Amino acid sequence: MDGWGSDLDPANRPGVPRDKAPDIGVETLYPPIEQQVPKVKIHKSIEHGKLTPVFGTSCPPQGLSGLIRDQAYRFSEGQLPHWLMLLLADRVNVVEDVVDDLARLHVPNLVKELGLAAQWRYNRAGLVKGVAITGVCVVGLLVFRRSRRT
Repeated sequence: MDGWGSDLDPANRPGVPRDKAPDIGVETLYPPIEQQVPKVKIHKSIEHGKLTPVFGTSCPPQGLSGLIRDQAYRFSEGQLPHWLMLLLADRVNVVEDVVDDLARLHVPNLVKELGLAAQWRYNRAGLVKGVAITGVCVVGLLVFRRSRRT
């Protein structure tokens, strides 16, 4: 057997040469897209030289979670700190939003917003496990802080 898939002779491979629109040319399949102009801070990976032509701006980074995201994007996407800091920023953003709601005298319905009713109905074991892990972490943090004070 002379090869399979990408090892086949290019003359026998259906994707070679790649299908291109004849009037556009050999190098591009689609005409260039007009670059969207950012009006808020947009994070981009350090692996990419420029922003994509179109991007979302509905949730600009702000507050402590925004600062954590700023730090996260200093790392490559292939490094663990990048992703751990983004996860941390998401958790901090949840707390920021609850504090913001309370500052506006709006008491958030955490049971509904966190989906706890659905968790209780369809995934009780997972919910109990998550609450137990969170409780252990909080108690551990409190013990750690108290031991550092003394």
